[in-house]
Amino acid sequence: MVQTVKIILGCVAAHVCFFILGSVSAHAATIADVAAKIKSLKQQEKLDYLAKGARDEGELVYYGTLPIDEFLPLAKVFNTRYRALALQHYFSPRQGILNRTLTEARAGRYAVDVIQVDLSYGYQLMNENLVQPYLISGRERFYDGTYDPNGYWYSMYHLTTALIYNTSSVKTEQAPKSYQDLLSPAWKGKMLFDPEAGYILAAMEDAWGREKAVDYLSKLSKQDISYRRGGTLTTQVVTSGEYPVGIAINGETSAAVRDKGAPLGFKVFAPKIVKPEGLFLAKNAPHPHATLLFAEWVLSEEAQAFLATTLGKGSAMKGVRGKFKEFQLQPDFVVTPKLGPKLQGYIQDFAKIMNVP
Repeated sequence: MVQTVKIILGCVAAHVCFFILGSVSAHAATIADVAAKIKSLKQQEKLDYLAKGARDEGELVYYGTLPIDEFLPLAKVFNTRYRALALQHYFSPRQGILNRTLTEARAGRYAVDVIQVDLSYGYQLMNENLVQPYLISGRERFYDGTYDPNGYWYSMYHLTTALIYNTSSVKTEQAPKSYQDLLSPAWKGKMLFDPEAGYILAAMEDAWGREKAVDYLSKLSKQDISYRRGGTLTTQVVTSGEYPVGIAINGETSAAVRDKGAPLGFKVFAPKIVKPEGLFLAKNAPHPHATLLFAEWVLSEEAQAFLATTLGKGSAMKGVRGKFKEFQLQPDFVVTPKLGPKLQGYIQDFAKIMNVP
């Protein structure tokens, strides 16, 4: 379901109202102009300058896959620091975000400031020349590979690929500890896998080489694996005990289900994989000061800590403690825009190797 929400959090109270995004008046300064202007400023001077410009602009338009019930508390924290800025939030699954952004741009209508979408999909924005590069302050605090050195994208937050198991039927000491353990006869006919997990093949190929990766998955395919599309369904099935093991799910999302009482345990295998929700700044952002201010803030320690602890997301910022400590790690493989154009090929190869029905 697609939602469009306008969020205005003022000095006294917060309120939410639904709206249709309309045309946004153009500003004389472009985001490139503003980025050039603040390049030589010290950090506090930079933030003060952006905050003043953002107050004059009055709003920020955000397109993203972050659900409204998670965006609202994030926006509230932002507005405790920058009170005079209205945040307009358009929510949709990833294809809807891309479709709206690309359709508007091709029509010459530039309404969005910030786009948040899976990095593996975000390459399409870059191909259309819709992204403004910007080097945020403190980017060296993020792990290598989790942001673009040229500033075209950043990991706003990520989800960690993990094995999930039912703790009522599998004791912790019995749970698989590596991908190799999944080849044991003990797990034959007891595992679920995503039939479109092409990124797993890409990560194994990167870590082990193509030949070893294909050889391993060929052996795994003989384990009478069942397939379910989507981590939510896999989590439900493993929770019910129908299958004791799910090979690859979004760890943080399923850990939230565990915290509500589900009998779930987790293991993260090497290569350790994270799938980021990318942050892209619109090249034709109608509110350039607000755009850069939000980018500086959401990639700061304050916002990253809030995303990690309160919202339970993965953060690529070194030293940030997450809500789920089992997923606090340095990744071996990051699903980035570079993989995007190749992802469909990996999905097809994965399905062929694994003999997906």
